[in-house]
This record gives sequence, C-alpha cells and structure tokens, in this order.
Amino acid sequence: MDKITCPAPVPPQISFHPGGSTMKTRITDLFGIQYPIIQGAMQWLSKPKLAAAVSNAGGLGTINMTTYDTPEAFQQDIQLLKTLTDKPFCVNLSLLPDTKPDGPIKGFLQAITEEKVRIVETAGSSPKPFMDTLKGAGCLVMHKIPDSRFAHTAQEVGCDAVCIVGYEGGGHPGMAGVGSLVQWPLTTERCTLPVVGAGGVCDGRTLYAALAAGLDGVMVGTRFLMAQETDIGPRLRQTVIDARETDTVLTQTSIRNALRSLKTQGALDIIAFEQHHPTFDELYPLIRGTVTKAAYEQDEPQAAQIAIGQVLGRIHDVKPAAQIIREMVEELYDMHQRVSAML
Repeated sequence: MDKITCPAPVPPQISFHPGGSTMKTRITDLFGIQYPIIQGAMQWLSKPKLAAAVSNAGGLGTINMTTYDTPEAFQQDIQLLKTLTDKPFCVNLSLLPDTKPDGPIKGFLQAITEEKVRIVETAGSSPKPFMDTLKGAGCLVMHKIPDSRFAHTAQEVGCDAVCIVGYEGGGHPGMAGVGSLVQWPLTTERCTLPVVGAGGVCDGRTLYAALAAGLDGVMVGTRFLMAQETDIGPRLRQTVIDARETDTVLTQTSIRNALRSLKTQGALDIIAFEQHHPTFDELYPLIRGTVTKAAYEQDEPQAAQIAIGQVLGRIHDVKPAAQIIREMVEELYDMHQRVSAML
C-alpha cells in the first residue's frame, strides 16, 4: 500500500495558567476538549456516569453502543449524559462485517442523529457504508484501527481522525502483534489525519511518549476501568490491583478476532476450547458479551473474559476520573520539564 507523505507533526503546545491548564493539539481543536485524553469504549462499563466525569474533567468521555440491548435504551442514556455534562462527549459504534445501514444498527444511528451527537467513534469494519448518514448529521467520525495500514483507508472514506491500537491494548488489538511505539508513528506516516494512540497509556509519562511519537491524543481504557465512576465490584477491582503486566491473555485468535483479556479461568477455558478448532457457532456461547456482563454484575471476574490491557501491571489504585486526568496532565508537564533540561 502506498504511503502518504506527511509534514512533520507539530509539537503539542502546552500552556498553564492559574486554576488549570490547557493543551493544544489537532485533537483538542477538532473535538473542542481541554486535554487530548479520550476515554476508551468498554462494553457494559462505558456509561453516562463515567463518560460525564471524564468530559467534565476536560477529556472526552465515551459511551458504547454494544452496552445497550435496544436503540431506545441507548438514546435514553445519551439524553442522561447530556444532563450530566455540557462538554463534548463521544459514542462508539461497533461495526461487524455483516452490519448494514438498514439492519438493526439503523435505530442506533437514528438515536445519534436525533440527539445531535457530535462525535462518533467507529470500530471494527469500515465505516464507509455509514459515512453519508453520520456526516449528513454533522458528526465528526474517528475510526479505530488495529493496524497502521488501515489509516489510509480511513482517510479515504472521509473520517476526521483515526485511533491506532497497539498490541498491548485491552479489548481487540488486532492480529498483527505490533506494539504501540511502532504502530503509533507508522500511522502518522500513513495518513494526514489527527491520530490518537491507544494501548499502554495510563499516566503522564505514557501521554508524553505518545505526543513525542507524533500523536495528537491518546485513548485510555484500563486506567478508567479503575476509576471510581466505573461500575465494577470490589473483587474485580482487587484482582486488577493485584495483577502484573503478564496477567493478560489473548482469546478468540482462532476466529482472527483477538481479544486481550485478564487471565481469568473463563479466558483460559476459551483458549483451551480453541485448541479443538471450533466453529464460530460452537465458540460463541463462551465469548458472547452477556457472559461478561453477568460476570460484572455478579462480581465474578473468573467467570468470563474481561477486556483489559497489559498496562494493568502499572495500576494499583482506584481514583476519581477527574483525578486521573489531573495527575496525567501534571506528570506530563513534569516530563516536559525533565526532557527539556536534557536538551
């Protein structure tokens, strides 16, 4: 695939003032947010309470379409989110290969247009079939990709930004096996869109690394999974606190839809079953989302696969989302000072 020759990324401009701070990147300008920190979409967990807390703290909160059984429930939570924040927020649309604009997703698209949602993240298959609807409704579209080679396609179909997921990321990091520090700069070389990086970001040091790699922002999932506003139980929280960076596994590789999960008994059972080369229909009862939903509701983390990134080994506490963001920005500034002193 041909590469697009891009000008060198413009270094982020950071200005601090009494009572707060602001940053300026192409992502903050595009989305109208204070900091280039986007909360990752986590099925069953990305709900209005968390999204509002992130947005109110200057980041970009996100709710996830796949959390909802019906378009009506999805629309109700968009309406609730709008009562909790007057700041920008994002909704995630997960697109499967057989997802059609006139299929079940139609009601979710209608909810987005009726509620005048401004920022939409698409993930999975190409958003091309949905671009006319989304752009016609005035949406900014950011497409999430697991491989830098898809960046050019995202630009060609009219996306406004792209999010590249490194292999260490939780959820679906793709099958390429390429980490963030390789994927991130490659993506900036393969498109001229603003680029957001996911996979391994949890603090100011990793935010600084992302900006130094030429990115315009970051997406943070696992750190916000451990935010106070995230609806998970004490057993799962303690499991994450006790875990090391080696305590994740990849499931669903047999169907080429790798999912990075906490190393739970449920995840290990899936991997063992995959050794027998099951069909998708045979595997589905183990991997369907409702199994994980029940594990969250019953606070039984060992019962299912739990999407989480390798960065869990660096997360040892539970904090309000606003504190997570504030500390990220403060540490970013400290890193900026430290590196500047070396030059």
